[in-house]
Amino acid sequence: MLEEVSSSVSGSRIFWRLLRNGEMSLSEIIRQTNLNHSVVKKRVSRMVEMGLVREKSFGRIRIYVLNQGNPNIRLLLSLVKKTSYEPPRE
Repeated sequence: MLEEVSSSVSGSRIFWRLLRNGEMSLSEIIRQTNLNHSVVKKRVSRMVEMGLVREKSFGRIRIYVLNQGNPNIRLLLSLVKKTSYEPPRE
């Protein structure tokens, strides 16, 4: 399950942006990761399907946030906090 985040550059970029910024729209993720729309949409949709990311809808606007209720995300967040790892700047 966590391979979706760690096995690809795009998955990693999306994870770190959501970790750093909290809630983000698809447009914000695209802008901050410098990835194209189809790649971001595909990755985020897959992360939502797997329960790693939650999607909130406000009319036509969709906001994405890491699903802190997911045990795998909690484990990753715990490791990041324990190691004081700073995600790469882009």
